[in-house]
Amino acid sequence: MQFMVDPGADCTIGGMVACGASGTAAVKYGTMRENVLSLEIVLPDGTHATCGSRALKSSAGYDLVSVMTGSEGTLGVICNVTVKLHPIPSHILAASCAFEDLHSAAEAVVALRYTGVPLARCEILDEASLKAFNQSRSQREEESGGTGTGTTPMDVKPTLFLEFSGHDETVTMHDMEAAKSICASHHGTNFQHASEDEKRRAVWNARHALYYAAIGLRPGATSRSTLVTDACVPLSKFAGIISATARDVTELNVVGPCFGHAGDGNFHCILPMLPTDSSDYIKRVHTVNGNLIQRAIDAGGTCTGEHGVGYGKMKYLPKQYGEGGVAMMRAIKNSLDPLNIMNPGKIC
Repeated sequence: MQFMVDPGADCTIGGMVACGASGTAAVKYGTMRENVLSLEIVLPDGTHATCGSRALKSSAGYDLVSVMTGSEGTLGVICNVTVKLHPIPSHILAASCAFEDLHSAAEAVVALRYTGVPLARCEILDEASLKAFNQSRSQREEESGGTGTGTTPMDVKPTLFLEFSGHDETVTMHDMEAAKSICASHHGTNFQHASEDEKRRAVWNARHALYYAAIGLRPGATSRSTLVTDACVPLSKFAGIISATARDVTELNVVGPCFGHAGDGNFHCILPMLPTDSSDYIKRVHTVNGNLIQRAIDAGGTCTGEHGVGYGKMKYLPKQYGEGGVAMMRAIKNSLDPLNIMNPGKIC
């Protein structure tokens, strides 16, 4: 058995609950919201509270687990978490497929989801992401004295990275072939797949290496100086919005590879910045982010799919939920934390 939510390195279980994290496997296994069974919480007044149970379902009272998941430290301290475990699949196939344009790649994702092809993971990378990977790979090869990095350069085209898993090899292969056919109908080319562990990692290498490769596009940038956007939209709007975001990056002349967990409409733009950047450049970076969030909300999506609101997206909550929705959140906050000692200023 295995815990299948994988948002990234250096995360903690409590933090994942607090921000409602997800990651690449959410298309099959769900986010933290679907994978937390129970919580033990200490409320602001010191009260110890148990939320949920180990049962797979319950209709007893309010769903307090969901209230706490995504609360970002505003309602209590998470002390104990019981999560769902899932069987480890016997057969796993990794695949990648290139497309002529980002819109076609995104439309292929929508077709895969709407036709019900079982996907374990479904990621999308734009051209800038593949350029970043190839550049990073070349730099690492030079640093190693030409001894090689164990990876090969990729075509600089928007690319889907797919994974299929199950307990029957024939069925898993059939799922992959169905996906291959759908990708081909959207003009996908160079469909590659692998089943052996090392070869699977090679197929997905560009996706796994993307974050630091993207930051490396601007020497001197660090993870702390990089803005990573996060929005999630209905699948029917996914192709248009991710394509519009990539156009913004080009037209505003900023560095910002776009990628995402395409299978559930969640995507990001990595925008590295430097201490020496002009105020105009920083303004353009934030314009990319602002446009993305506004498009997502207008489409019926959300300003954050998995990273959380933080302080940077507080202003978007009234736009997304209206004043009535924010008032409900404020009422919950005031009832559990009347002295406003937990993350003050976040909700009220």
